Amino acid sequence: MVRLGLMGNSSKPRFVPVVSSFVLLLRERGVKFLYDDENRHSIHLNPNELAPHNSLARDCDLVLSFGGDGTLLHTAAAVSKYGKPILGVNLGPGLGYLTDLESAHLHERLDDILTGNYVIEERMMIQATTEHDPTVHHALNDFVIGQHEVSRTQAFQVFIDGAPAANYRADGLIVASPTGSTAYSLSAGGPIIEPTLQTIIVTPVCPHTLTMRPLAIADHRTVTIRSMGPGILTADGEHVRSLSIGEQVFVKKSPLTAKLVNIQRRDFYQVLRDKLNWGAAPDFSDER
Repeated sequence: MVRLGLMGNSSKPRFVPVVSSFVLLLRERGVKFLYDDENRHSIHLNPNELAPHNSLARDCDLVLSFGGDGTLLHTAAAVSKYGKPILGVNLGPGLGYLTDLESAHLHERLDDILTGNYVIEERMMIQATTEHDPTVHHALNDFVIGQHEVSRTQAFQVFIDGAPAANYRADGLIVASPTGSTAYSLSAGGPIIEPTLQTIIVTPVCPHTLTMRPLAIADHRTVTIRSMGPGILTADGEHVRSLSIGEQVFVKKSPLTAKLVNIQRRDFYQVLRDKLNWGAAPDFSDER
């Protein structure tokens, strides 16, 4: 029998009513589930229905992530090492670009969830280490090398497989996966990349000259970034560590992937149109 994992952002106003209702449905149907111990104070459950955040997915067949895009990224960080699929359930009020299902349709889709009537999209992830810390960090969207002084630009040196590639002066540098190409990188002027492609994107944040453009790099290469001032490293929006002057960050394709459930079977360009209004022609119908 399928066992579901329930993870999410309990600070969302709709989290408790949506998840509580879903738990009742699962109990009525006799469906086994595990609930993220990280959210144990939000809903009263039996101790045997709880599991630690970082190992919950080990004992589940599919994990539901209740929240938005940030919640799904947080879920992927815990789930990807076990290779289990993730279904994003959007609780609003944000866009929920990565989430596949609106909470209003969750109950009616339970049979599809239990029978595996969905498509799994395997998304490339990236990993990073730093010169002074060998700890490996993984990201589904992006790593950002930023600076402490937000009111001034900073110099960054970029190397590809150890060879000098570019010198940027900018507020920061984004190193993104194809999935992350529609996130912060897109806001900073980076390209939209189909998530099935295998590539690494380097996008400067507010570069100081027009010649400093984004780069799309083959996935077998290693991107090294040297921050020429004190900086910070973040992974999918979460602080990783501070960087000393001249410290190098090494980014490459991760051996891990995120398996995202596409239960509605929408293609990439349909999601772009529906959620980002991409490719829409201007409406001149009211002009006279």
